Amino acid sequence: MLNKTKGIVINYLKYRESSLLVTIYTAEFGISSYLENGVRSAKAKHKIALFQPLTLLELEVYHKPGKGLHRISEAKCYYPYRKIPFDITYSSIALFLTEVLGKVLREEEANPVLFDFLEESFQILDQGVGSMENFHLQFLWKLSEFLGFHAGRVQEFVDQLREAGVPGISDLDPQAVQALFDSDYGQVVGINRVQRAAILRALIYYYGLHMESFGDLRSLQVLQEVMS
Repeated sequence: MLNKTKGIVINYLKYRESSLLVTIYTAEFGISSYLENGVRSAKAKHKIALFQPLTLLELEVYHKPGKGLHRISEAKCYYPYRKIPFDITYSSIALFLTEVLGKVLREEEANPVLFDFLEESFQILDQGVGSMENFHLQFLWKLSEFLGFHAGRVQEFVDQLREAGVPGISDLDPQAVQALFDSDYGQVVGINRVQRAAILRALIYYYGLHMESFGDLRSLQVLQEVMS
């Protein structure tokens, strides 16, 4: 059956000579995997650029519940990014968050509120209004609510990390962290580079405590170098 849905590309893997296995977070079906044949050939119906991570797509797909791989009939980008692909800071943040999403998005069912949050967040990042240097920290904090382990208050967040024996908790200033997490994307918050790095480490540990097999993030080093 042919279905229409919006989707956010998470990642892809090359498959055989000219095909891709594409993971997309869809508005209608949650996380789904699609086999796209011939995309790396000269006569491809859909070019590989459509499947770059975080691309926002309008899709017509053949989706059968319980099936591991599905097919894409039509794909069209409905919001071309203007900054994310061309600015090293924005692209590094996007790469990092893409890797996080690849680890934490597991539900194969619709979650329209989560989809809307992701869609809106990445459009805000791309528009780059205000200060985006804290975007990834605010995003991770907000995302944890959708994933079911949001601490609610920063003190609870800090207490959980301390009880787990996470190193470096003394480097966190709870008031500064609370101010950051209470602020909107792009809003200037008075934290410095060292505080920002400490908050990021704490958030990564926090995700690791609550998400099985969260593991290491390969893109973290790139993000740290760009944001330093």
